Amino acid sequence: MKCPKCESISRVISINKKKPGEIRRYRKCTTCDYKFVTTQGPEEIAQRRQVLYRKGEEHQNSKLTDETVREMRTLAATGVSSLECGLIWDVSQKVAWNAIVGRTWKHVA
Repeated sequence: MKCPKCESISRVISINKKKPGEIRRYRKCTTCDYKFVTTQGPEEIAQRRQVLYRKGEEHQNSKLTDETVREMRTLAATGVSSLECGLIWDVSQKVAWNAIVGRTWKHVA
């Protein structure tokens, strides 16, 4: 965040989360040593969480989709191993197993 006094970069000194639904960050300018406080209300916190915690195919690193997880679970029910499912969809055995047993992709029925 920029310093309100000199417009240079500031750094966070400490964070206070005593009030529910509010975060206060105590900041200090790296250039002029000006100290100031920023607050983040419940709306901003909820919006940030929504961006940070994307699940399923909305996650930027996801190789699987809801449909492929359903197919993977169907194949596993017929006896195909998690290693083979991982090879089919180019993911590790652990990722395939977690999706099959429901540790991840819990929202997919």
